[in-house]
Amino acid sequence: MEKVSTKLKKERFTAVCEDGVELKGLLLIPDRPKAVVQFNGGTAAKKEFYLPFLEYLAEHGFICCLWDYRDSGESAPEDLGKCDYQFSDYGIKDMPAIKDFLAQKFPEYPFLFFGHSAGGQQIGFMNNLDDVKGMVAFAVSTGYMPNMPFSYRLLSYFFFYIFSPISIALTGYVNAKRFGIMEDLAKNVVRQWRDWCIKKDYFFDNKFYCKSVPEGHFKNYQFPIHTFWTVDDTISNERNTHNYWKNVQGEKPITFTKIVPSEYGLKSIGHFGFFKKRMKDIFWPMAVEKLDSFID
Repeated sequence: MEKVSTKLKKERFTAVCEDGVELKGLLLIPDRPKAVVQFNGGTAAKKEFYLPFLEYLAEHGFICCLWDYRDSGESAPEDLGKCDYQFSDYGIKDMPAIKDFLAQKFPEYPFLFFGHSAGGQQIGFMNNLDDVKGMVAFAVSTGYMPNMPFSYRLLSYFFFYIFSPISIALTGYVNAKRFGIMEDLAKNVVRQWRDWCIKKDYFFDNKFYCKSVPEGHFKNYQFPIHTFWTVDDTISNERNTHNYWKNVQGEKPITFTKIVPSEYGLKSIGHFGFFKKRMKDIFWPMAVEKLDSFID
């Protein structure tokens, strides 16, 4: 797949949410753009991890937006321990603010999403999903812990029920970055995340849906969606992928690509592998092809 842009400009930005929270991010602007991609990363993932992938998309003509959620990375406040942020704020407040910013800055280009994990899960909470041409996603599923492999399930229980409570008691937030686990997180973000992960249907469970989280647009998406998932993903495995997408409906096609690592000569891919540099010639062209299909 040939590059369409040879020059790439990087530009830092700040977007302001409806509640005044400032989000920090980075724009990758090619010299010959054809569309805008809002990239929503996974929970507490360091945004720079995704940079090579987004540079690849930009080289193929997509203006790309890489940014941090309100409690992570460069968007985190000085005193995270005093924040009462919720996990659902990512989709209700943060994602809409980024979309509004991009729509104002690049109104002339088609708009697309690329979502990883929570970055695809929560798009339906957004209140401004008009004028979207499509979404490509990887590893978007529920996070139901009993469906995870036993060893990873133990790690999840340790994180949610031992490490996080102790960290919150000592610091007021989940101080995970210091231990190389993930970016730091606000206490209520982790608590709400934990509560969703013990329910088979995640935030679609009757305990949360249309109560502590809004109904959103999960039942009436107006744009096509394509999701990649891999059979060796400890989180977004087949059962959790099914449990999420059975709750989603749209007027346009919702399609899937099942990835079996051995069919590509790979031992593993996992929850983050799609975005690693070694996948550049294997999966990244597929992502460009899917994005292109939504704007052709």
